[in-house]
Amino acid sequence: MLTAVSPTDKRIDGRVVWHCRCNCGNEIDVVSSYLLSGDTRSCGCLKVETDKNNLRDNYDSASLFLGKEPRKDSTTGYRGVSRYYTRKTKQERYRAWITVNGKRYYKSGFLTAHEAYYQGRVLLEQKYLDREIM
Repeated sequence: MLTAVSPTDKRIDGRVVWHCRCNCGNEIDVVSSYLLSGDTRSCGCLKVETDKNNLRDNYDSASLFLGKEPRKDSTTGYRGVSRYYTRKTKQERYRAWITVNGKRYYKSGFLTAHEAYYQGRVLLEQKYLDREIM
């Protein structure tokens, strides 16, 4: 998707940096060895497009977490559920959490791990994972 337009005066580790134009219209500078090896094939638009297609094609919200066992060191027996103690009264509570694109989302205050999973974790999956495919 890249067309090399002209070499620049820049050098990285002694290698020539080329000014390139992508099929989408963006222009970027790329080290010559990346162009020759095929490591860089676009300005980044190809990765965005591939990621969106893979997410849509491989996503099934109903079966996304079915069959996945909790970690062996899980103290609750549920995936994405952890135990904590409240600050003032030191009572045991459970929180559900999910990580999407490197950001963690929580829903806290449940009395049992079962409640945290079915009233917290499942709702977080529906809210944040369904939004990812749009």
